[in-house]
Amino acid sequence: MSLHRYTDFLLLIIILIFLLIGFLGPTFWKIPQPIFNYNVLKNNFGNVEVSINRLNKFVNNNYLSSDQFNNKIKVLEWSQVILNNVKNNLPIPRMYFPYIPKNISQFEINQKKTVFIAILLPIALKGNELVLEERKLMNNAFLTNNIYQIEHFSKKYKVKNFKKINFSNLNRLQINNIRLELSNKINSIPISMILAQSIVESGWGSSRFAQEGNALFGQWTWKNNDGIKPKDNLDANFSVKNFKNLLDSVNSYILNLNTHPAYEELRNFRKSQHKMSKTITGNDMANFLENYAEIGFKYVTKIKDMIKTNKLGQYNNTKLIPF
Repeated sequence: MSLHRYTDFLLLIIILIFLLIGFLGPTFWKIPQPIFNYNVLKNNFGNVEVSINRLNKFVNNNYLSSDQFNNKIKVLEWSQVILNNVKNNLPIPRMYFPYIPKNISQFEINQKKTVFIAILLPIALKGNELVLEERKLMNNAFLTNNIYQIEHFSKKYKVKNFKKINFSNLNRLQINNIRLELSNKINSIPISMILAQSIVESGWGSSRFAQEGNALFGQWTWKNNDGIKPKDNLDANFSVKNFKNLLDSVNSYILNLNTHPAYEELRNFRKSQHKMSKTITGNDMANFLENYAEIGFKYVTKIKDMIKTNKLGQYNNTKLIPF
């Protein structure tokens, strides 16, 4: 056998050995294999598809490209298509604008409303879709006794006395209590209430906080570099939290309502309605937003009036186009 053939033969043997190790190794040697959940990766909150030139088609095989995003005529045409789909009970495209157009204040008031709702509606639906996916994963974690995921959701949704819980040694009572608390917290928010609060808190997307920081819900932060200071109170010890895109703002808002002690009654009401298989409306759930703003119960009235005046209840049953 020539040296060249001998080298090729040896290389072939080495390749076969590596292939055998790859196919048999983890099973034969009982090496634990990592488990990947495609849905979690696909729906990861931090990896949202926000590129304008890759948005879904909306009519006649046309796309809203990056150069059309601030084109008033194109954006208005797209918005009208979205709202016509709602009117005709059709699912709407999965178009997630990363920010509100900078020229939104230049639209006439009714056009401004149309554009804002059309932009926020698919994002709000996506936010609820993500939290419901988490609800499924949470339920599955308890069914399969996946302690790592149980601990993950307990931390994210601020389970009572989380830091004192020994997750490596849970008893049945502890597991049941954690499951009940998470079931009460990980759930969706009525679309009409999401829209109403984003409208009130962002001034139909034209506020400084919405324009500069994608902040749609007026959430405060006490971290120095994580927000925008109010211009009339630059010495304040808080800022309005900013976000890299609109979906992050919606996700943070939903998580806030699902975790903060101030909204425990809201979550309990939602739970009771689900138990009785009753439809949960934004108008009903808004009754529990008294602690959301400094004006107290006047804020509840403000949100309910916004829902009624702009007929936001019509969006509660809207669906996104299936994957």
